[in-house]
Amino acid sequence: MELRQLKYFVEVARLKSYSLASKSLFITQSTISQQIRKLEEELGVELLTRDTRHVGLSDYGEQFYPCAVQLLEYAQAGTDRIRDVKNLHVGTLSVGCTYAFGPLLKQTVLDFYRQFPHIRLSIIITSKEMLRQKMLDHELDLALTYKSPIGDDRIESHLLFQSRLCLIARKGVLKGVGKEASVQDLTRFPLALPSKGLQARDTLESILYAQNVSLDIRLEINSVRSLLDLIANSSLVTMLSEESIRDIQGLEAIPIAHRDGRMDGCYHYLMGSYHKTSAQKFVELLQQNNSSKRKAGL
Repeated sequence: MELRQLKYFVEVARLKSYSLASKSLFITQSTISQQIRKLEEELGVELLTRDTRHVGLSDYGEQFYPCAVQLLEYAQAGTDRIRDVKNLHVGTLSVGCTYAFGPLLKQTVLDFYRQFPHIRLSIIITSKEMLRQKMLDHELDLALTYKSPIGDDRIESHLLFQSRLCLIARKGVLKGVGKEASVQDLTRFPLALPSKGLQARDTLESILYAQNVSLDIRLEINSVRSLLDLIANSSLVTMLSEESIRDIQGLEAIPIAHRDGRMDGCYHYLMGSYHKTSAQKFVELLQQNNSSKRKAGL
């Protein structure tokens, strides 16, 4: 049994077509047909059903298909391990994060590029739901989100730092608010909020659930960077993680006193997957940068 035979079989089964598999793999149909026939002869069963219009899985093929996919994934994991051994001189790293997490990556991305210039780094900023699907589709090596795990027992999650949802405004705007903001304090200011679906907004909705309060929402926007720029140049108030303003001068953050206000930063891997050395290095740099900022009181 050869890996190429498994690869051909999986592609034909996935596409339900020899001709489409041939185009996908850039090899002739006769080569694919010959190698799959050899695989079937070795196993002593017919894996695919064929007629002039249709290609499908036999009963044996249905049982063999997930095993073939897994074997190919194991083989790819082995190749990735070998590449990582080469002192990170070659390779790729795909990191996904939610919109609110994006601004926190700047220093880590710069440090990673300086230390590992030959690693091709891809940063994808999207919703937590899309990150979850991309991880399950093996399109991400690492995902970064706030607060809770992404929400699937096939994904393993680890705490990166602890944080809370805060009232955030230009210095002087939040006069009269104590060291912690109450739910009633949220009603006192004109608000510019992150759009629904972003993690800070989801956290706010959890806090407001079953609360009889009415907020003065003037603006909603799905860009955290643009939101903070608006806050810095107006008397509007927003609600984001306290981590969001660590590198921004002129703004202040007051934590919201509520049990549902936690916005802990987490990093996530696909459960049971191979963790690239480059991904581990990226997480180490994130941890170092966060620790340095906290010690400096930024």
